[in-house]
Amino acid sequence: MKWTQAEIERLSPVLEQIRMDLEPINGKNILVLCSAGGDVAFWLARQMKRGKVTGLELDLRLLESARRLAKEQGLRNLVEFRQAEKTCIPFPNDTFDALVSEFIVFPTLAPTEIGQPEMARVLKSGGLMVLTDVIVAKPIPHDVRADLQAIGLDYLCEGTQDEFRRWMEEAGLIDIEVVDLTSTVRRVWEQRRRTLPPLEERRGYGYLLDDPNFGLGEAIFYIYVRGKKP
Repeated sequence: MKWTQAEIERLSPVLEQIRMDLEPINGKNILVLCSAGGDVAFWLARQMKRGKVTGLELDLRLLESARRLAKEQGLRNLVEFRQAEKTCIPFPNDTFDALVSEFIVFPTLAPTEIGQPEMARVLKSGGLMVLTDVIVAKPIPHDVRADLQAIGLDYLCEGTQDEFRRWMEEAGLIDIEVVDLTSTVRRVWEQRRRTLPPLEERRGYGYLLDDPNFGLGEAIFYIYVRGKKP
């Protein structure tokens, strides 16, 4: 999903929540998992005078782009980008003060298969895990998925909000909270549909915004999840 700059600004409450949860950001060692083009890593680094942000990304094109931007923006002393691995995080236990995986505002094209236990492994005691995701809570027919992909919704994580909470608990995290942000993102989708010329209306918008079985708030949800390593 690629948002316009105006849409990203309307989604700023998502990033603001991350900022508030991670404060104080300065001085921390933060891992950004699935860092895409580096936007979240750069955003965090700009709030630091010291500390470090490490981005892990599978997609080599996005990885090289992020490295180039880090140099151009003069942030290489605060930000490092590394090649991700599909199922594990290439760092020792108890390395990071916080881990962020952000899939609402700046999703990657190449998600990993890394679960919460592996994420928790690299957190220090007291470290915070913050995840945002787009989930599908029940099966969606292939033709509906194709129409959703045609409007840009090409990533959906299979799982429910209750399952996300359970996965966090099974990883040993405490103070877990799962927040439904669907209404916030719905407004952005609705605005996007309103700006389309009438002849460009696509079925995917109808499924996403109007369908009583497969739409937002029925099958598809945008969620914010956080938990702390004891």
